[in-house]
Amino acid sequence: MESLALLASLILLVIYLSGLIAFGLSWLRNRIGKILTLIFGSLSIVSGAWVAINLINGNGLMVGGIPVLLGVFSIWNTLRLKKPKAN
Repeated sequence: MESLALLASLILLVIYLSGLIAFGLSWLRNRIGKILTLIFGSLSIVSGAWVAINLINGNGLMVGGIPVLLGVFSIWNTLRLKKPKAN
C-alpha cells in the first residue's frame, strides 16, 4: 500500500510541476519559452482536468483545478499582446 501512495504522490507531483514550469516559462518572451509554455501548459490543463474528472466525488475539483488554472493563466500570459503606451 505504501508503494501505491508513493505512485499517486509522484503522479500529482508531475501534474503540479508541469503547471509551475509553464507558469515560470510564461514570463519569458522568446520563441523557445513560448513553445515550452504551450507544451507544459497544455499538459497541465489536460492532466488537471483528468484528475478533476476522476476524483469528482472527493476533492478532485480543488486538486485538479489548481493545475488547470496554472496552465490557463500561463498560456494566456504567453499569448497576450503588449499594448503600446499611450502618450
